[in-house]
Amino acid sequence: MHALCQEMSSKTCRPTRLPAKIHPLHNVRQITGFTQEQFAQRIGISTPLLRNIELGQRPITSRAARAIYLLTGIDPASWTKKTPFSTLGRKFDSETYDLWKMVSQDENEAAPKRVTGRRVKALELIGQAMARGEKGIVWEEDFRQFLAEVVKRYNLEAPLQEIKRELEQRGEVWPQEAFSAPKEVAKRATAAAAMLKL
Repeated sequence: MHALCQEMSSKTCRPTRLPAKIHPLHNVRQITGFTQEQFAQRIGISTPLLRNIELGQRPITSRAARAIYLLTGIDPASWTKKTPFSTLGRKFDSETYDLWKMVSQDENEAAPKRVTGRRVKALELIGQAMARGEKGIVWEEDFRQFLAEVVKRYNLEAPLQEIKRELEQRGEVWPQEAFSAPKEVAKRATAAAAMLKL
């Protein structure tokens, strides 16, 4: 009997059936020691998407391949082959992963904290460039979509609400229009549609 089944009653035990072809990412994740949830969080995708990739039901996107490279050192181009290759020059295994961790020196954790202020400044400069370039409505919509995508992808709704409360407590203004389409436009569109029906 399966080890997991021994812990459960025989009535509730159903062995998990694995598909015939497991994606190499499954073995990569096992080498790293991360659970599916932990690995998915570190590369910026959902746990169900990671599960589907491991089961061979979804392909690895180029963005995910790049994130996996940053985490493990696996050459993104090697996913087209049967065996993932480390950028350190050989097949990915626990030794190349340990060496990659030494090379990257926890950049995945330290770099975002180290350059947060610079990234905030970069966003401010992009805004200035947009205003100076008079790009108008298309840039504005693209930028709003970018912000919405980042908030959604990294589950930032709760932290943003906390920051909003802190700003309001200090008497500062929350930049609502940066995160959502102007409500006035929607109101005028509704009014215009109603006028057309008269």
